[in-house]
Amino acid sequence: MVPLIRPTTRIVIALSLVLTVVPAVAADERGAVARLAAELEQKAAALAVRSYDHFKGWNGSINDQEQAALFKSEAFAASCRLFLRLAEERSDYFHTDHIRTNLYNAFTFLLSAFDELETEMRKAGLSPYELRDSRAILRRMEQAFSRWPDPDNLAYLDQRYVKDRRATVFLIKKVRPGVFVKHPFKNLESLYRYNYDRNRGKNPWEYLVEVKTETLEKMQQGDLIDLNFEGRMIIEQSNRPNRPVYLIENGKRRGITSEHLLRRYGGWSRVYEVPAEVVSSYSEGEPIT
Repeated sequence: MVPLIRPTTRIVIALSLVLTVVPAVAADERGAVARLAAELEQKAAALAVRSYDHFKGWNGSINDQEQAALFKSEAFAASCRLFLRLAEERSDYFHTDHIRTNLYNAFTFLLSAFDELETEMRKAGLSPYELRDSRAILRRMEQAFSRWPDPDNLAYLDQRYVKDRRATVFLIKKVRPGVFVKHPFKNLESLYRYNYDRNRGKNPWEYLVEVKTETLEKMQQGDLIDLNFEGRMIIEQSNRPNRPVYLIENGKRRGITSEHLLRRYGGWSRVYEVPAEVVSSYSEGEPIT
């Protein structure tokens, strides 16, 4: 098999398999969270008043379902008042080193109160505009949390790769506000293939965050991510010259013996750079001539 020399304009970066921890950039979003919390508290208070006025004048009676919606309205308003206090407070209630984590945990309780309210409102056949507005504010608040980097802040981890002291790497996905699922990658190949499929380039470790085991245990485990490079061309990640290009076919790596053949299969833009371990995981097949 004739090795193919990759064009010099396509620079190859030698990657280490040492896992990189994404640094936490100083970006305190507490002010943004507090402003949204104040806006939400006003909506929740208006919703509680509206619910009371609605049910008080409803045929002179109130059934159990309507009673539940009324009480959940008050409970959500109280939760918003407490969350606003925590978001604005500069006391030692939250230790400085853990403000992001603890405030986000408080946010999950706030989301639970809203979910309960929304469920009871739906059962009662109600959909007041304050409920819709509150949902929108909660979404904006979670976006603020996602811009507030911290390895233990689940909103910040959405769509990132994470690991703890153990070897398994997970993809974190948000299912709904406040609920996240961890999807384990089967192997290194699956991680690289997923990263390429998402147009994230050749280095998935740029998106890796190392977290505490307790952070991972807060999330449900989702489906295994099991991907490969079947039908694709691969080349070893290295700055070593004259590296061969392979086509993965029927679970084997078949060497491409000429530039003409490489162009026939899509050219250099279709060649994926992967670690040597991924290349060697495929047994050698017949070269393509």
